[in-house]
This record gives sequence, structure tokens and C-alpha cells, in this order.
Amino acid sequence: MQLRDGAYLFSATDVVGYLECAHLTALDLRSLHDAAVRAGKVADDETAELIARKGTEHELAYLQRLRAGGRQVIDIAAAGGSVDDKVARTRAAMADGAEVVYQATLRKGPLFGHADFLMRVDSAPSNFGNWCYEVADTKLARSPKAKFLVQLAFYSHLLASTQGVEPQRMYVVLGDQSERAFRCADYRFYFRALLTRFLQRVQALAAGSGTGIYPEPCAFCDLCHWRGRCEAQRIADDHLCQVANISRVQWTRLQGQGITTMARLAALPEGSLVARMQADTLERLRSQAALQDQARRTGKRAVLVLPLDPDARRGFYRMPAPDVGDLFFDMEGDPLDEGGLEYLFGVWFRHDGVWEFRAFWAHDRARERLAFEQFIDFVFARRSQYPRAHVYHYASYEEAALKRLAGTHATREVEVDNLLRQAVLVDLYKVVREGIRISEPSYSIKHVEHFYRPARSGDVQNAGASIVTYERWRETQDARLLQDLADYNRDDVESTQQLRDWLLELRPTGLAWSTRDPAPASAEPGDAQSLTRAQEAELRLVPYRQRLIDTLPAVESQRSTDDNVGELTYQLLDFHRRADKPAWWALYARMDMSQEELLDDPECLAGLELDPETPPQAIKKSVLYTYRVP
Repeated sequence: MQLRDGAYLFSATDVVGYLECAHLTALDLRSLHDAAVRAGKVADDETAELIARKGTEHELAYLQRLRAGGRQVIDIAAAGGSVDDKVARTRAAMADGAEVVYQATLRKGPLFGHADFLMRVDSAPSNFGNWCYEVADTKLARSPKAKFLVQLAFYSHLLASTQGVEPQRMYVVLGDQSERAFRCADYRFYFRALLTRFLQRVQALAAGSGTGIYPEPCAFCDLCHWRGRCEAQRIADDHLCQVANISRVQWTRLQGQGITTMARLAALPEGSLVARMQADTLERLRSQAALQDQARRTGKRAVLVLPLDPDARRGFYRMPAPDVGDLFFDMEGDPLDEGGLEYLFGVWFRHDGVWEFRAFWAHDRARERLAFEQFIDFVFARRSQYPRAHVYHYASYEEAALKRLAGTHATREVEVDNLLRQAVLVDLYKVVREGIRISEPSYSIKHVEHFYRPARSGDVQNAGASIVTYERWRETQDARLLQDLADYNRDDVESTQQLRDWLLELRPTGLAWSTRDPAPASAEPGDAQSLTRAQEAELRLVPYRQRLIDTLPAVESQRSTDDNVGELTYQLLDFHRRADKPAWWALYARMDMSQEELLDDPECLAGLELDPETPPQAIKKSVLYTYRVP
């Protein structure tokens, strides 16, 4: 958003920002006139700067691919100049029929934008001749996002005005170098409605007649340059969003009943009712708010052990008996790598009575598969020695990553299935969420560990910093940076072990341990009778993997067309069996969810009850049942 010669100029980023958060638009507009508002703007941190740099590298790599392929490219930004200068050069390049226009600048009234690429299409006639252009934008993400399409629709809207004909398609070049095409007509009318709302909102704000919008937290907050200002306002107002694990729907319903602050929620009498909210949910939120409110008034942290529900078998019922062979596991990944890369599998365990840390490193796709296999083999060797051992982790990332790696690399799938089937993986986050309540605003492990260990030290303090550090190592190969990452990961796994021990202290005495039969010993490859069908299927694939996969270059960009065909052939050999797995994993995961979690799951219908006023009705060979849903 810019103010030039008394007139506003709006970019695609402004429209996307409005879609993310209308309050962001209001602050952006005010900052153009108010220095005090501008002073509250947060500068980009190292993570944001890294993402921007990687995005530029991805864009330049695509530009190089176009040039290497013999495409004629006109670079509009190379000569510099004002927006009007660039608009004129863009129009001239289009009129000359350039094959590719790079950093094209387009403008229509108060709207302007810099599209990464305009690609010439020799089909429908335009203002320039028997050709027109379509927009292509590079994005680091591995899958398209709604905001990408809004941005592309914005550029396509400006492009249509420039060339006099609507473009047929628009393209996203994703971080894995794949290209996705979208029909402009599918998004044109939605975008125009969005643009109308945006311009009306800006006009109202500029005229001083726009109503204020409260800065409620949203998914964009972590990336927003106004996050510090908004957070300070929410704290000053004692907004309900400060209550840990509360949802927007829940605080909206509470506000509708006059419960507008965390203090008011904390003071709510037990047994109170709120319209369209389950009593158990309200009591959980009231209790959580009370703990947080008490902690900020007294300065003392508090923990509450929740009542046990033997029928639900949740919370402390999830904990198996501690075993000397137990493992504590955490992973580090780099989402900015092409396709994403799990580069560190860290394990904390006891060896000969002494705690030991082991790291399995992977710095490319081939070594990711090797590290994954080594880690899984290490777990099974440990389980062979200690059959009652478990693998502890915190939150769902590690389990999801192991499933993904088994499917991506088509290896150790049987072993991962056995880990899941035998409940070897123990998610302590579920134990914490279901077993205790703490006076912290978040249940991330960095907050929970305030109760059982001192504050961390070290150069790497969070996941964002770990990504920055890893990218620096890739550039410099400085061994000290890898050591910093290893230390950070070791802190995480050691904290997981200390959390497990702290939970054992809180665990009610006399409670039965979670038990599953230990996994049967792995069969020898030659013992066909003791193999499961899944093991047989995986063993049949081994010679094909050795011929088609193991010999491939580690760097994907160095692979030939034949290499890619070989990899695809291997993936197709077992496609259907592996493609079924995510659906079954999701089914069993939902069987383990609470009623409240199922109600919040957009892919589930939960809390259904048969309608007593509508009895089952026979229809041919089927029976129609009618349910009521909360």
C-alpha cells in the first residue's frame, strides 16, 4: 500500500492481506498518515528474511531454466525507474511480442503489481496482435494455496485491462519445480467480488466512516508486521483469545453471553451454561482461564491433575510402564528444501546406565531415506533387546513424518505399521492435554517445561531459528552450526524424557498402565511361513528398489529422464496398497479422539443421535436412518 501525490496505490499483497485480516488493512492505511502507528511496525526477523531470499533464489532458478530452454526473456526491472516507467516498458515488451516478460509491472487505476512472469500465448488476438499473455508466479510452497490464486487473479485482472482480452490460464511454479495451471474463469468472479469489498473497505476507512475491527488472532499473525501492536492490545483488553486451547468459535459464543475477558471467564461459577456450548467444554475453558488468571495475579505457576475417566482411557491411562530401554525422539526438518527435508532424527536413551544422544543426519533425499531406515532399524534393534520399550515424542509431527517418509521412500512400511499397531509411539502431548491443566497460555513443550527444568540456553531456541541455522550451514559448511543444531535437538529429546518423568510423579498411584502385546520378533527373510502379507509385499519389492532406486543420483536435478521413469515405475509397483494407508491411519486416529475433538474436525460428523421421531425406513435392500446433530 502506497500514497503517491495524494492518491493510494494498492498491490496484490494488500488484497491478500485484507483476505487474511481486515484489521491489517486498517493499520496499513493508517500507517501512511500516522508516524506513531508506523513506529509499531515489526521488522522482519531472520526467518522471514531467509524465506524471502529462498523465494528469490527459486524465482531466479526458474528464470534461468527459461533462458536455458532458449526462451526470449525481457527483464523489466533491470533498467529501474518509476512504476510508470516500468508499466510503459512492460507494455512495449508485450507489443513487441516478447516470449517471456520478467518482473512485468501492470497498472489499472489505483491497482498495480509486479508479476513474476508473463508468458506469451500464440492464440487469441489482443491489443498487440495475434498473441496474448498469461501470468506465472513462483512460490516456495509444495502445494497451491488460496492466497496464491488471489494474487494470480489480481495480476490477470490487470493483464486483461492491458492487453484487451481475458487470459485463459494462470500458473504457479511450486517449490518442487512443478507447474500448476488454473483456469482464470474459475476464479474471476470471486476475485472481483473480493476486490470490490476491499476497495469499499479502504474507501470507508479513508473517509473515516469505516467501523473498527478488533485485532483477533488469526493464522497470519506470525507473519504480520503489526503482530506486536495487536498482541499488546489483546493483553491490555484481557481478550479471551489468551486462554490456552480456546477456539474462535468458542470465544465468540462466550462474548455473545457477555463473557468478554479472561478474568470474567475465570470468575464464572461452576455449573454455568452458555448457549450452543457443551457443559464439559465450558468447564474446561473456565478452569483453564482460572489457572492463568491466578498465575498472573500471584506470579506462581500452577498445575491441576484432572479427574480420571476409566471408560475413556485417556490422559494418564495412555502412559505405559517405564522401561530401561525407552527412547525419546525428536526430528528437525527444513521446509525450505525442495520437497522438504527431514535432516535430523535425534534419539535420547540410556546405554549401560548412562544417558546417550544419537543423531541420524540426512542432507539430501537419498540420505534422508538412509537415515530413516537407520532410525527405524535402531528402534527395532532396541525393541528386540527391550521388548517393553516405547518411543516417546511430543505432539504429532514425529508420527506424521514417519508415516510420510515410509510412503515417500517406499521402505520400512511394515515396521512403521507395527510401531503404530503396537502403540510403541507415545505422544506425551496427549497425556498433558488430557491429564493435566497448567497455568500457561500455551501447551507447547517450551511452555510446559517451565514446570520441570530451567530456562534453555544456546544459540538455537526455536524451530524458526533451527531452519535459519541449517540454511547457514548449507552455505558455509561450518561444523559449529551443525553442533548447535544437535545441541538444540538434544535439548528437545532430553526435555521429553524429563517431561515423561515429571508426568510419572503426577500420575495417580494405583493406576493401570497402558498395555499392548509386544510386537513379535521379526521374521527372517527366508522364513516365508512366518511372514505377513505386508512383509511379503515389501520383500518382493527389494530387488526392484535396488535396480531402480538405489542407483539414482542423490541430487534430483542431476537425474535423467530415464532415472525419473525408473523411479515412477518403482512407485507404481506398490501404489494401491500404499495409497490405502493414509485413509486407515486417519480412521484409527479419529477413533482415538475425544467427542470435542471430533466435533471440531471438519471432516467428521460427531455427536450424532438417532432421531426418535423418525424411525428407520426400509428402502429396497437398504435402511434409511435419520440422525440429529448438535
